[in-house]
Amino acid sequence: MRRSLDLRARLCLAVRVTASPFKSAIEAAAARLREKAMTEEEGAFIGNEDNLQTALGVSRATVRQAARILEGEGMLRVRRGINGGYFAARPSADTIEKSVSAYLETLNVAGEDLLTIASVLWVEVLRKAAQIDTPRKREIIARYRGLLDTLPPDTGHREVLEVEAALRNDIFELIDSRYIELIFHINMAFSERRFVVPDEPEAPEEIAAFVAAWRNARRMELSAMADGDGELAALAARHMRNIWQQQMRKRIA
Repeated sequence: MRRSLDLRARLCLAVRVTASPFKSAIEAAAARLREKAMTEEEGAFIGNEDNLQTALGVSRATVRQAARILEGEGMLRVRRGINGGYFAARPSADTIEKSVSAYLETLNVAGEDLLTIASVLWVEVLRKAAQIDTPRKREIIARYRGLLDTLPPDTGHREVLEVEAALRNDIFELIDSRYIELIFHINMAFSERRFVVPDEPEAPEEIAAFVAAWRNARRMELSAMADGDGELAALAARHMRNIWQQQMRKRIA
């Protein structure tokens, strides 16, 4: 009796291991169509409905529904009409950022979560940047050191944001980590959706205090990068993110 129970248990386990997850005909067709789109250059003609119906071995309705899935993913472009058909496409980072941030909005994600993720990502970005030793890194450090030194005393939030955007782009290009950059920008796109203008503008002395703290923190980051010290760069990045978090908490709904 015990032996038969053990055998049954092993058979059940084998079935669970070998069984593949069920996919509908539409999902299977979409997977094959996605694979085909990925192997072609962007803009390349993949086929018309008749071609794809034969190639995928599915009905015309299934081809159309699979194509809608890939259109939503940005992997396929459909041109209708006499010379129409299906063409390979690639989703843009901007489209992904906006789509994901819109989805996060439906989940009512807390602004505090956004700040936490952005902080963790930036710390790792600076750690990686510090460990790179190239002429490009030295050029970035020299440029932004000079820029920070020449910012006028009446620098406001708008000018700070312009410098921030340019510096982030240069550092993300330096570390060449598309995934981290994408996730970071998704956070930024989401924050813009939740950004609110305070009822009362900040006093000039408050803006000046923020700009001074921001400038000093950026100098610390650049110095750590110049020294090639990843841990010091991480500490400087945490300090910078704390400064930004204090500002963002006033403006995130």
